[in-house]
Amino acid sequence: MKTKFFAFAALAMTLAACNNDNNENLNPDGPVAARFTAAIGTEVTATTRVSGTEGTDWDANDCIGITCTTNDSYKNLPYVTEDGNGNFTPQGKTIYFNTPNQETFSAYYPYNEKGGILTVKTDAEAQKAQGKHDFLFAEGATGSTYDPWVEFNEEHAFRHCMSKISLTFKGSDGVNIPAEGPTSYTLEGLLLEGTFDTGNGQAVATANTAADVTLTGNLTSTIFFPQEVNEIGMEIFLNNNVYTAILPVEDGKLQSGKEYHYDITIYHNEVKITGKIIEWALVNKGVNVYF
Repeated sequence: MKTKFFAFAALAMTLAACNNDNNENLNPDGPVAARFTAAIGTEVTATTRVSGTEGTDWDANDCIGITCTTNDSYKNLPYVTEDGNGNFTPQGKTIYFNTPNQETFSAYYPYNEKGGILTVKTDAEAQKAQGKHDFLFAEGATGSTYDPWVEFNEEHAFRHCMSKISLTFKGSDGVNIPAEGPTSYTLEGLLLEGTFDTGNGQAVATANTAADVTLTGNLTSTIFFPQEVNEIGMEIFLNNNVYTAILPVEDGKLQSGKEYHYDITIYHNEVKITGKIIEWALVNKGVNVYF
């Protein structure tokens, strides 16, 4: 009987050791540091990088601002993904769970020390560094002392808050497009100033007057505030000629989180436009409409 007792005791100790190894936070003795991971878009993983072609990637040292929305302990704290792998570490104050209660978080990109409502221009100069106004927002991710991994993934993943316009220039018989694109092009009648609220992810155009923006031909992707606009006038400067075109806008507005892609074919006497609207953060999945 003693032999059996010691055998069962040894087995119980082994199982307990395994349980502790696999559930290190099951019975935490004190505060537990939150661990954050994040993805951009609901159909991508956290191991991607923001300035990628499709806008679903993180770059090394990208910084987000994280806020606990269920209490006032932590507001607008900077966390960085040093390797661009979607795992974020604190750059200053660390967020801790102090009770077993589940806490909820929101986050935005790019981090701004002041936070709150940011006023931004999207003129030609700003389009040279679009990462500064490619605003992203995520909310609803949770964690606790028993489960400190806070995952901004799937339905809680980051989403693009601005609108994107992407252009592909194509030549025709007798009209050649240089490798670097046209000399320049102008988009007409857009609202180029607005605000971004880091607390709720709302991006709103606030300019009172529409304006034009002229860009070099090799800059074929631009980011603007969501806004009502039925069509966008366009002038293309190519081979010492000026070509005009109209970019139609489905439903009369540039929408948050949507990419408006236009194929622009230039002929001697005309320009033909075809286009489609894409969910920006779904890597060309979920095409809504062609026009």
